[in-house]
Amino acid sequence: MSGYSRGVPAMGDVLRSVLVLGAVVVGLFLFGRLLTVTPDNPTSEVDWRTAASGVESRAGFVPLVPAEVPDRWRVTRAELIDDRWQLNVITEKDKYVGLSQRRGDAKALSALVEDRAPGAKPAGDVRIDGQSWQVGTGPKGAVTLSRLVGGDAVVVTGNAGQSVIEDYVASLEPFSS
Repeated sequence: MSGYSRGVPAMGDVLRSVLVLGAVVVGLFLFGRLLTVTPDNPTSEVDWRTAASGVESRAGFVPLVPAEVPDRWRVTRAELIDDRWQLNVITEKDKYVGLSQRRGDAKALSALVEDRAPGAKPAGDVRIDGQSWQVGTGPKGAVTLSRLVGGDAVVVTGNAGQSVIEDYVASLEPFSS
């Protein structure tokens, strides 16, 4: 009777079995990690032009879009959410810029600012392409630019820095297919 006592394996046999099974599991895990490719930034890009093409017929306004999205920027969201056009981008430095637009007056603009940039404090105005935009600052360096454009409330907010957000706002134009 070597190693067994009444049909029960010895502790050494149990430990060896656990070690062998553990080594197999770790080996399979490492092998799987080698075969799977994890992208540097898992945020997917979306086709913002296709999304923008349906906004006017569904929401009754022409969405604002950048003339061109800068190289190495990624559009991560472009959709009509209820009655709001939302276009979010991530810059080459992994900073966020988000555009929100909906039909409305000054009250709607105030509500959109509160929704998209909660806690933003007024910080003056800035002129971009001859138009005055209200500037707001929020927690963690967030900057918000807002104004009425025609009959639409427009808010652009993000943590990319005010100059980057101003350049983005300057690039906005009505979508044209």
